[in-house]
Amino acid sequence: MSDRVCHVVDLGRMDHAEAERLQEQLLARRRAGEAPDTLLLVEHAPVVTIGSSVDDPADEVNVELLESAGAEVRQVSRGGRATFHGLGQIVGYPILDLREHRRDLHWYLRALEQVIVGALRDLGFGAGRVEGLTGVWVGDRKVASIGI
Repeated sequence: MSDRVCHVVDLGRMDHAEAERLQEQLLARRRAGEAPDTLLLVEHAPVVTIGSSVDDPADEVNVELLESAGAEVRQVSRGGRATFHGLGQIVGYPILDLREHRRDLHWYLRALEQVIVGALRDLGFGAGRVEGLTGVWVGDRKVASIGI
């Protein structure tokens, strides 16, 4: 049994930019040893986040169309390309110091997947992973994306 603790904070519905500011503040506190490992859970109004792999959001998505449909389009500091977040979708933002766990990003990704698989199975869904891909599936439908 481990004595490690991860605080879970349910932020409810929060603007993406506000949640990002909160993550950055918490990250600074975690790096300084002033905050424990924390998992933020939040629901966002429709927003498409564009990762650092994309120089111009218009190269990735139709910004005008998304904005006219009520979705915000935001360039963010994470890696990757475009990701949609919307109402009814729970987003988890873990702020962890992997030095206190295992300094291995592949292990970390698989561990996150396994937590989601276990939670979905507890709820009665036949969730699983797909070899070679990151995320969680129920049948042939991807139900959880993971980006770090």
